[in-house]
Amino acid sequence: AHLISWQRETFEAGVGSRTLQFAAASFDVHFEEMFSTWGTGGCLVLIDEEIRRDSHRLLRFLDEQRLDRVFMPFVALQSLAHTAQDVGRHPRSLREVVCGGEQLYITPAVRRFFDALPGVALHNQYGPSETHNVTALRLSGEPSSWPERAPIGRSIDAARVRVLDADGNPAPAGVTGEIVIGGPVLARGYLDRPGLTAARFTPDPLGPPGSRVYRT
Repeated sequence: AHLISWQRETFEAGVGSRTLQFAAASFDVHFEEMFSTWGTGGCLVLIDEEIRRDSHRLLRFLDEQRLDRVFMPFVALQSLAHTAQDVGRHPRSLREVVCGGEQLYITPAVRRFFDALPGVALHNQYGPSETHNVTALRLSGEPSSWPERAPIGRSIDAARVRVLDADGNPAPAGVTGEIVIGGPVLARGYLDRPGLTAARFTPDPLGPPGSRVYRT
């Protein structure tokens, strides 16, 4: 709910926008696609498994169905970018691409894809299953200026994201530490696994009494 509320204020998609239902039902992004679209009065466009797995058919579908927004992992974006270059076709209605689930790399193929689509924003989102997405970075402007390995950005509303050292203190800038996540975005824990829950969801050393963090 916090993520969807944040997206309503941050993303361009709104009333009448068309978002592709790309993620499988077993992937948490499936719910993000649905509720971020419905919550803004948009239209969710469904596809079948054959189109999802075929980058040529997917590219044609995005173009013909005038999709404004698509959520997909990097590997799918990379495949789509290569296909667009090979066939010389790009989805001209596209306005936003949202990546998550794995490290986002700005490869030469990805740069060429967005060079051909000026004004399209690329969003990089990070978050484990225990919290869903908690940070975001928006890449826009000239793709030639985008870093090869996209950073995860800054925390979304309601999420507290810190980098702590081995003693649980904030790590100085440039020092390696552990990402810990707090706030109402946390899951309750692991089903029927109290030991693992206690080990990974611990008291927040820097938060109010009773608050927890997830140790990544």
